[in-house]
Amino acid sequence: MNLLKQRLRDQQHVIAVNVGGRNPDVMAVLASAGAHAAFIDCERTGIGLDVATELIRAAKVAGLTSLVRSWSKDPAVLVQFMDRQVDGLVVPHINCAQDAVDVVELVRYACGDEKAPSKIVIVQIETREAIEALDEIMAVPGVDAYLIGPNDLAYSLMGQRSARTPEVLAAVDGVAQRLKAAGKPFGLPAKLDELPDFVASGATLLYYPIEWLLTSALKDLNARLDALKR
Repeated sequence: MNLLKQRLRDQQHVIAVNVGGRNPDVMAVLASAGAHAAFIDCERTGIGLDVATELIRAAKVAGLTSLVRSWSKDPAVLVQFMDRQVDGLVVPHINCAQDAVDVVELVRYACGDEKAPSKIVIVQIETREAIEALDEIMAVPGVDAYLIGPNDLAYSLMGQRSARTPEVLAAVDGVAQRLKAAGKPFGLPAKLDELPDFVASGATLLYYPIEWLLTSALKDLNARLDALKR
């Protein structure tokens, strides 16, 4: 079994770093620094199939689990990533149980009954429809984890991405509580100062963009240099 898949099942923390773009050389550094997965984002970046293939291969060489977030839940799109030996899929726009069933079945079709169980299936919960159908989505066998998307959820609820209104915060918290109560592995993005709430919610899958890592590191570096000058 894939080690990351086992970590998800065991409710251990998993750090998935969004590599941002065409950065194959960063894979070895991420692996050695303690990341568990390379999050290859084909939905919110300009990464296409050819670059994703390069990044999947670079992650494999580095010993890092590769997760591709597709730009579509269309099986005709998802199968292309499976054919390129990605370790797992992060699938957006999952609004009902049938959407999740289609993803699980696609992985079985693409990999066969022998290899499919080693692949990772993560579905995104990011719309009002997904919240309403969450119990049915959670009942679909073969889904390994659920990624809450606060920004897209805010857009679905309020018509504005990144809105942090009481309604949005309550919706995110409500989804987290339901997933936790059902014993389902789940995650969401969280910056350093949000980690206490992340852990308290029961989340274990931490989505972390590489720019957040760079921002934190450079702030710390500048602070240390400034301190040495005093």
